[in-house]
Amino acid sequence: MGLLSCAVASFAPVAASAQSAGTSGTTVAATPANPTPASLDMTLTGSLASDYNYRGYTLSDHKPSAAADFDATYDIWFVDINAASVQIPGLPHLQNTDTLGVRPVFGALTFEVGTEYYAYPGSAIDIAYFEYYAAPTYAVTPQLTLGLNVDYAPNYSRTGAWENYNSITAKYTFDWGLSLSGELGRQSFGVTRPWSASPMPIKLPLYTYWNLGFSYTYKVLTFDLRYFASTLSRQSCYLITGTGAPDTGSNGCDPAIVATLSWNANLSGLK
Repeated sequence: MGLLSCAVASFAPVAASAQSAGTSGTTVAATPANPTPASLDMTLTGSLASDYNYRGYTLSDHKPSAAADFDATYDIWFVDINAASVQIPGLPHLQNTDTLGVRPVFGALTFEVGTEYYAYPGSAIDIAYFEYYAAPTYAVTPQLTLGLNVDYAPNYSRTGAWENYNSITAKYTFDWGLSLSGELGRQSFGVTRPWSASPMPIKLPLYTYWNLGFSYTYKVLTFDLRYFASTLSRQSCYLITGTGAPDTGSNGCDPAIVATLSWNANLSGLK
């Protein structure tokens, strides 16, 4: 098993988490001249995906993954709680991602900043850690939105290595519920501290990641079909994920096409 069989788990979904995934930016309308008073709104989302691919590699062993997400907003503040099923060696089958942040809007610019906490309830080893991020999006037109993601963790999966992810995103939405979106990112790491499984510090691999796909929304249902790929070799994939074998590497980072069906409802829509 690779050094970071536990560390791979820490990359949370935005699938699960839309903040980190970076491809779910929405068109931002201009700020009204007479803004309405702040109010509480809540959204509940459930989804089923053919694979849980996060930043270029599977967290569900190429098997289907179910997720549930709860988001509450008040004025510019928001709290998001996400739970997703995973298949990662040595870890429980549930991944939690808790997010707290602010999302102010300045005309066509939405500037989101927050912190995410990744954890695996019931795990025999404690690899929970915080990641801090900024994710501004800009509505170039009512249909086209561009975004930027900057994520940083000072102690990735408690290995002692820092972690940084930067990406750019684009999304174009048509009038009939269809949207095209993509993301291009770069993942980098620092050097791990020595520990029992590896007495020598290890420099984790750097790699480029991208996804491209389309989504179709009808009322409360959304279907997404997306292609995921990265520059990770099978040996580098083994080092990060701990799946596969040292001599042959891992197929967990092979390119994949993932289908996702999601359902959502919000409090404001029920009023």
